[in-house]
Amino acid sequence: MDSSPLRLFTLGPEGTFSDKATQKLKTHLRLLDPEASPEIVFTRTIPEVLARTEADREAMGVFPIENSDSGTVVFAQDSLVKHKVTILLEINLRVRFSLLAKAPLAEVRVVLAQPVAYDQCNAYLAEHLPDAEVTFTTSNTQSGRDLLAAPDGAAIAAIVPLEFGEEHQQLCAAADIQNNAQNITRFLVVRSGRDGETFDFERHKTSLLVEPEEDRPGLLYDLLSVFNSHHLNLVRLESRPAGIRPWSYVFFIDFHNNARTPDCLSDLRNDKRRIRVLGSYDTLE
Repeated sequence: MDSSPLRLFTLGPEGTFSDKATQKLKTHLRLLDPEASPEIVFTRTIPEVLARTEADREAMGVFPIENSDSGTVVFAQDSLVKHKVTILLEINLRVRFSLLAKAPLAEVRVVLAQPVAYDQCNAYLAEHLPDAEVTFTTSNTQSGRDLLAAPDGAAIAAIVPLEFGEEHQQLCAAADIQNNAQNITRFLVVRSGRDGETFDFERHKTSLLVEPEEDRPGLLYDLLSVFNSHHLNLVRLESRPAGIRPWSYVFFIDFHNNARTPDCLSDLRNDKRRIRVLGSYDTLE
């Protein structure tokens, strides 16, 4: 881990799940250095987290990358490529939601929800509020704040963090409305990238970006066979548009390290594909 940062950028406002993950990181940093006292700085969007972290060498950024139910946070994944940052840690956080309402559910016509939260609670909404219109917000906490600002009796509800719901029990229509009881979101901790970056492959996990130079039969098979030959366990594989030409793709790969990781990376690099190590890191429990 690098020296203690002065700033921790994350998605605001206060009370978001990103805030909770960042508070967990801040506690960890103070255990490593009791004199450290980094400031949490809230941003309006996840891309802003990465942009400001890239520009600030005395900062870290914290943002969600994947949920156990709804999958990859695609705009976060795409932003990870656009900015020169390095992954230092991952944080797993249990995520639970409540539904607050200003009127009886039978009268609710609008549900406020952050898009990723909606994906994680859509089964409940389909069963209990199938005709309600969903209005997307910038964060789960903002959904709650917008609801509180609405007049009493308004035909409006909001998906909010469970703790937010507990603070406003008088408005709580339902708790634990997430699709999966064991709903976990994985956050990444990043810092600005360095020229000539080196990585410690004794860490638990490595994340790669693979950019093929060609499109041909057997391309993915050949790529995966390299990992197989070195007995590396892939834990995530995802393709995303490369943005270079239509229907060209890049691959994001997460795998568990072993002693053969450096040899595997060496074998992966050739004139038909580019390999970018996004980070090699442990999990902050």
